[in-house]
Amino acid sequence: MSPANPLWTPTAARGADNGRHTVIGRRGFSRRTFLSTAAAAGLAVPLAACGSDDSGKGNGSTTTVRLTFGTGSPEKERGVLEKNLQAQGITVQWLGPFPNHAPTMQAVTGGSADFSFGGSSTPADAAILAGSPLVYVGFAESSPRTSAILVLPKSGIRSVKDLAGKSVAVNKSGLGEFLLVAALEKYGVPKDQVKFVYLNPPDAAPAFSTGKVDAWSIWSGPREQAEVAYGAVPIFVDQDELPRQLDFRSYLVRKEYAEKNADVIRKVINAYAAEFEWQANHIEEALRIQTAAANYPDGVLQKMVANKVVTKLKLIDDDAIEKLQYGADWLSERKVLPSKIVIADHVAKL
Repeated sequence: MSPANPLWTPTAARGADNGRHTVIGRRGFSRRTFLSTAAAAGLAVPLAACGSDDSGKGNGSTTTVRLTFGTGSPEKERGVLEKNLQAQGITVQWLGPFPNHAPTMQAVTGGSADFSFGGSSTPADAAILAGSPLVYVGFAESSPRTSAILVLPKSGIRSVKDLAGKSVAVNKSGLGEFLLVAALEKYGVPKDQVKFVYLNPPDAAPAFSTGKVDAWSIWSGPREQAEVAYGAVPIFVDQDELPRQLDFRSYLVRKEYAEKNADVIRKVINAYAAEFEWQANHIEEALRIQTAAANYPDGVLQKMVANKVVTKLKLIDDDAIEKLQYGADWLSERKVLPSKIVIADHVAKL
């Protein structure tokens, strides 16, 4: 599963060591932080994106909706989603690219965007627990689940048990961290014997390739690039090792936005669902768009096509709430999330 189409350009990192947990490049969920981060990363932030909350009023006139995207997003690159919504009186304004889900939620929380971009539900829960006024509106499952813990052949690491005494790059309270926690639990490796290094993909890639970390817990896209560019090999793969999915693709909006724009939200999520249905029926074409826009090296496309990952998206419903709750409970019990969360309390009424 890929929670995002990641941007791999290394960015400046600021770190603070906290015992066995090194934090690099973590940023708070604030509008000011998002805007300064976006400027530093060269993100296109239209002036209109810094305006009021009234961009999505469903009053029968043309509505502007601000969508976040990752590098190589077929939903953006194809242009069909825009045309679909335009026919329904909704103008799309794209904001990005973003490397992963967390900064898109910063943009939504700060009022610079309306929708987070369909990334991991784990940092979404973490953001809500941290006080972000976000609610779930869209839910997606992907199969097969291809997120993996990667190592370089020269590392000497051949199994999860070999991670004892080693460092692993993960994204904080995200898919990478939960996958590592699950792997250590399954193979009986105490967490305090492994150094969790908190890095987002743009910083994790060079750290992994140069040996500054011994392993990397990461999703599809960066995984295949690391395999092609660095000869990385997986020692733990979600689909092969875990009996049930714990982390899901998710779309979130501000609670206030959801209360005012239920009709717009339904149309946007349905438009995304149609895009994912097209991608499921045109896997190679969709991945060719993604890898070309992301400038992935030769060979990555073939690896990703071979995995045949299919994602199905829908509006949030009772089935989605149950699955999100199961994952959140698992994560909170293992301290990946700082406390319990009741998912039903953070779902838009659509």
